[in-house]
Amino acid sequence: MVSVVWLCLALVLVARSAFAAAPGSSRVEARLLTPISTYSSKPGASVEAVVSTRLCQEGASLPEGTTVQGTVKRVRKVGLGLIHETASLEIDFETLHLPNGTDYAAPIRLVGIDNARERIDGRGAIHGMRATATIANRFSQRLAFLAFVHPMMATPLFLAETGLFRFPDPEIEYTRGAELYLEIEFPEPFRGLAPCTLPTAGGSVKDLDDLQSLVDGLPYWSYSKRQAQPMDLVNLMFIGSSPSLDAAFHAAGWAGSAPNSMRSGFGAIRAIVEDRSDGDAPMRTLLLDGEEADMRLQKSLNTFEKRHHLRVWNRRGEWHGQSVWASAATQDIGTTFSLKPFGFTHQIEDDVDRERNKVVSDLVYTGCVDSVTYLRRPEWLRGPGRKYRKGVYTDSRVAVVELNACQQPRLDVAAGTRSPEPSLLVRCLRRVTLTARNHLLRDNIVWRSGDALRLGIITLRGWRAQWKDERLARKPDRWPGDSRPVSADATGSGPRGLGVASAGEAVGWNLKPAVVTAR
Repeated sequence: MVSVVWLCLALVLVARSAFAAAPGSSRVEARLLTPISTYSSKPGASVEAVVSTRLCQEGASLPEGTTVQGTVKRVRKVGLGLIHETASLEIDFETLHLPNGTDYAAPIRLVGIDNARERIDGRGAIHGMRATATIANRFSQRLAFLAFVHPMMATPLFLAETGLFRFPDPEIEYTRGAELYLEIEFPEPFRGLAPCTLPTAGGSVKDLDDLQSLVDGLPYWSYSKRQAQPMDLVNLMFIGSSPSLDAAFHAAGWAGSAPNSMRSGFGAIRAIVEDRSDGDAPMRTLLLDGEEADMRLQKSLNTFEKRHHLRVWNRRGEWHGQSVWASAATQDIGTTFSLKPFGFTHQIEDDVDRERNKVVSDLVYTGCVDSVTYLRRPEWLRGPGRKYRKGVYTDSRVAVVELNACQQPRLDVAAGTRSPEPSLLVRCLRRVTLTARNHLLRDNIVWRSGDALRLGIITLRGWRAQWKDERLARKPDRWPGDSRPVSADATGSGPRGLGVASAGEAVGWNLKPAVVTAR
């Protein structure tokens, strides 16, 4: 027995070492150019994505427009649900293609998909969600049990449930523009690449002093309209006209948010229980200096639980004749039910610097940015007598983004259309098959006990992670007492110099298990 245990441990270690990052590999962002789907993709089909992370080295850089190319290796669709209840898709990226036509063979592995409901395993395979695990299906099951008790209620209950919530689509589908995170072992001509540095705003000490004065005048937090408590940290400043701001975010794939209403609220609830996206989902009204936001923007993929979102407020004053805008950006990474305020609410990534850098990365890629300057706030986030939001932590820097006219933004990341839905008959047969299969497999004491244990372990791990995160948030800033513009290395681990900001800060990686705060 002991030998079997040691053998299993050895196999686990070998598997983990096989999936570990190669010593010379780099993690980059890429935008999908070829739509992929378990509905239509076939093994052997070509797939292409454009590298969006700017990479440089001394005297050279990765050419703009470089793509990674590969093929669909394996497709497993749900179909009618007779064989599989979840979908999977595996892509084998193997070629680095330069704009001049040169190709390099390179080990490339998919390690993440931004804001996706699917998970990625160690081999880079994509695994879809289980439709019968959603709130919508659990709700329909409860109605079905009521129908068994009162058979005369079966038809009206089924019609009511069908009208309220739709059975989720379990297939995998990504349109053009989906954001991939790749791990690439670059060939010899591009070894040593690092995120490019970006120019800072202005060129004189006075310009930087003026910018620092604008940052010093920003409130630290936006506040809820209904509760007098800090909500989202102000961590971005934009300099430019309103049309430039609109054009830049549109080119980056961001969309607006519907006004708060009963209709939009119900639409958001449907998106939550059906585990799908809501492109213009409403956002809570937050105030900055007592004023509502002038713009509310968001970016999601295929689930409402995960999205990038921010609010933008126009500030008094100008810089070099351009308007000044303050923004608070956070990433939603889950949903939960809250008693105060009552209803469904989002959980956010507590390291808000990740979202700040993600926004900068998106805007830089559009070509609508002239400069990015990181300026530190004059005081610690949790200074004496200062209100703060529990758990949230930051390096206390504000990214000041100077926009250009944005007349010719990069638009090759615009999302495409989705595949047509299966017929009503196919959807109904799939629902019946998956529901019956789920009932046979999981409606028993053994499964429910194991599931309860799993949820308990997840809850305890979440509590411990929040406790550790709050301890980290209570520590003083990493670089106190210094408000000069600085840059960070690719991991954001410390100062590297003055006067430049590293594009590596803007990569916005969010692949770790996130610590969350309800909002």
